[in-house]
Amino acid sequence: MLLLAALIATAASSMRLPSSVIHDNTVRYFAFGSNLDPSKMASRGKNASAIPYAKRWACVAHGYRLAFNMRGFPPLEPAMASIAESADDECPGCVYEMALDDYEALWRSEGGAMPRSPYREVVVRVSRPDGPDVDAVTLAAEDWCRLRSDAIPSKRYLGIIETGARSLGLEAHADALAKMPRADPSRLLRLVATSHGTISIACYRLGLSGLLAPVRLWCYACLYGGNSPLLRFASEALIATALFPGAVLGAVVRLARRALRLPALSFAPPS
Repeated sequence: MLLLAALIATAASSMRLPSSVIHDNTVRYFAFGSNLDPSKMASRGKNASAIPYAKRWACVAHGYRLAFNMRGFPPLEPAMASIAESADDECPGCVYEMALDDYEALWRSEGGAMPRSPYREVVVRVSRPDGPDVDAVTLAAEDWCRLRSDAIPSKRYLGIIETGARSLGLEAHADALAKMPRADPSRLLRLVATSHGTISIACYRLGLSGLLAPVRLWCYACLYGGNSPLLRFASEALIATALFPGAVLGAVVRLARRALRLPALSFAPPS
């Protein structure tokens, strides 16, 4: 019975991936965001375990561009990376060759086990200097969590991608990332946003995330990633004003849960 269940599970996994991206139980996975940095793969598995891989090599995906249009949590982490179709562009990245089970673990770590996954699997054509073009599977933002246009990613997030790109020898790509505008909130705004996040999590768990949609839209509209101190101050003041009521309520909730010896609210990680 256990053997049959294992065979069924393996078959289901294989059926989801086309044969062009899997051979001898080895999957080619194309990474373009934070997974470019191998240190992320060393802790992305269940309970912060490593996701093993056999090979890692730099490449580009043709007909796509790197997009920061996956909805995040402004102003702390406004946007995550995705890819978007763009006929005349190419997206630098790398391919990890890994066992099917390890790819499945990666898929779960990216939210694939959630009832409503934020990603969908996409097959892309990739090329490298010393080999033929091949297909690889990658992850693109689902419609429900994709922004209408690119937003400003955080300084932290861009730094991870830049580090990964340099480790692969993708210096031009890393230099371009280093010049991008980035969200880098002050300590005060971080405190306000973190406290407001308690209410965001509570609304998410109750299926009421839509209640905070106007606040999110305001935060996105007011984001500033440039170097002007005056514009940065204005941006943070406008965002903090919108977040302040929720931050006060969030602080009360956190204190109450602490008094009752309840754990802090958090997004449950995919199992």
